Amino acid sequence: MALEEKCFTITWKIENLVGWSEKLRENFIISSPPFVVDAMGKTTWNLNIYPAGQKDVNRNINFFLYREEDDSTEAPINVKIQLDFLDKKGFSLEAFCIDHAFKKDEGYGCRSFAKKKEVLNTKRSIFLPQDTLTARCKMWIKGDVMSQDGQCFARTRFGVEKISFLWYLKNFSTLELEKKCNYIFKSPTNNEPLMSVELFVTEVENSDKSIRYALTVQDETILCANLRLCLVDASGNKIQCNQEDIWCSSVHERTEFTFPFTKKMLLANKNLFLPNDILSLDWEYAFSKGITLEEISYGSSSSEDSEADKTDLTNNDMVSPTISLIDTLKSFYVEKLLCDVQLRTRTGTFPAHKIVLSAAASVFQTIFSSKVNERENDCVDMEELDDDTVNRMLNYIYTSNVEDLTWKSASNLYEAASKYAILNLKNLCSSYLKDNLSPSNACEILLLSHNYSDNEMKEAVMDYIIEHGKEILNSEWRLLMNSNGKLAAEALYRLLCEN
Repeated sequence: MALEEKCFTITWKIENLVGWSEKLRENFIISSPPFVVDAMGKTTWNLNIYPAGQKDVNRNINFFLYREEDDSTEAPINVKIQLDFLDKKGFSLEAFCIDHAFKKDEGYGCRSFAKKKEVLNTKRSIFLPQDTLTARCKMWIKGDVMSQDGQCFARTRFGVEKISFLWYLKNFSTLELEKKCNYIFKSPTNNEPLMSVELFVTEVENSDKSIRYALTVQDETILCANLRLCLVDASGNKIQCNQEDIWCSSVHERTEFTFPFTKKMLLANKNLFLPNDILSLDWEYAFSKGITLEEISYGSSSSEDSEADKTDLTNNDMVSPTISLIDTLKSFYVEKLLCDVQLRTRTGTFPAHKIVLSAAASVFQTIFSSKVNERENDCVDMEELDDDTVNRMLNYIYTSNVEDLTWKSASNLYEAASKYAILNLKNLCSSYLKDNLSPSNACEILLLSHNYSDNEMKEAVMDYIIEHGKEILNSEWRLLMNSNGKLAAEALYRLLCEN
C-alpha cells in the first residue's frame, strides 16, 4: 500500500501488565475503547487482542480490528489495515497487512500475530517496556482516497495493588515432614482473604528435604498476580529466592513451587539463615482485578504526555528503570569504570560492580554481605564456570539481553543462573532449552532440570519423552541411567504407562 495515502491511525497502550506470563488462559480478550472514523461514514470500531489466543495450539497472540453496530451505513466498508506492535521508540516489532470488506458486528485480523512466549517471556523487555504493550492499527479506504489523515490515542490500564509482609516460622529445625504451615494474604482495605499459602517440607532424593509452597486463590475477582519471595538473613538482608506469575482461572486454584534452599542448606548456615531457629520470609504480592481506566482522545499526541502520564510514573511503583540508567550501567560495564569486584574463572578475570551483581542475584548479595574481611569481597571465584558463560551472564545482568544462544551456552547459562539465583535468566534459558528439545538431548536436559529442582521444565521434558521416547538412542538412556537410575526409571515408567 502506498504510504503517502491518507489514513486513520489508532495507537493503543495497554498498561500495568504486571504478572502477565505464558500462564495466561486462552480466550481471554482485551478490547480497546470504541473509536469513530469520520472519513469512513462515522463508523465505530475497536481493537481486540487475545493475549493467549483462541484455543490456539501454537500459543499465538490474536489481533483483530472489529466494526461495531452503530447508526452508520449498513453496507460493507472495504478497508486496508495494518496491525502493529510497537517498541518504546515507536518502531514496528510485528506487522500484519490485509484487505477486508467489514460488515457491521464483524471482526477481522490475524490469529497468528505474535508468539505469546516472545511477547510475555523471552522478549518481554522489548514488547512490554514498563509492563506496557503498545498496539497500532492503520486504516485506508480501499479503492478510494481519504481527504485527510485522522488519528486517535487509546489507553487501557489494569489496576495493580501491592501488599507485603514478613512471615516468621519459629522452631524451623523441628518442622516435621509434610506438616503444613499456613498463612493467609488479606486485603488491606476490607481484611478479606486474597490468597493462602502452605509451606511444608518434603523428602526428595538422597534423603534431602525440599521446601515447597502451595498458593491457593481465595478471591474470585483476582485476574492475575506476581509473587516475590525473599529470605531475610540474620543481618536483615533480603535474598531473592522465588518470583512467580500466577494467572487465576478459577477460585481455589492451587499453584506449587519449590524454595531454592533445602532444609539441609539452611541448617548448614543456621547462624546466617536461621537466627534463634527462626526462618524469616519477606513476601511481596502484586495482583490485578482487571481494568481500572479506559481513555480515548483524538487529534495530536499531546494527550499522551498529559498529567495522567505524570501521575502514572509517580504512583506506579512497578515501573522499570529508565533507559538512560540502563545505558549508563552498560557503559560502566563495557568501559570497566568504577569496578570494585572481579569474577575469576580458571582462565579469565571479569571486572564488575558489587551493587549491580547484588541487585541482580540474591546469592551475590549474600556473598558480599556475609564476608567480614573487605579484601574477601574483592574477588569471587567461579572456577566451575567457563569464560563464555561468565561473560554471557554479566552481559545479561547489565543489559537484560542474551545474544546468539546455542544448546551448549543455554545449558551452561541455565546452571550458572540457577546457582547464583538469577531467576529471569534461568527462565529465559529454560524456555530456550524446552523449545529446542530433541531425541539426542532430552535425557540430558531431564537430568539438568531434576538436579536444579525445576519441576516445570522437568514436566515439559517428560511430556517430550512420552511423545518421542522411541526415537531416543540407547546411548542417551544409558547416560541417564548411569547418572540417576531412579530418574531414568521414572521416565521409562511414564513412557510405558502413557503408551
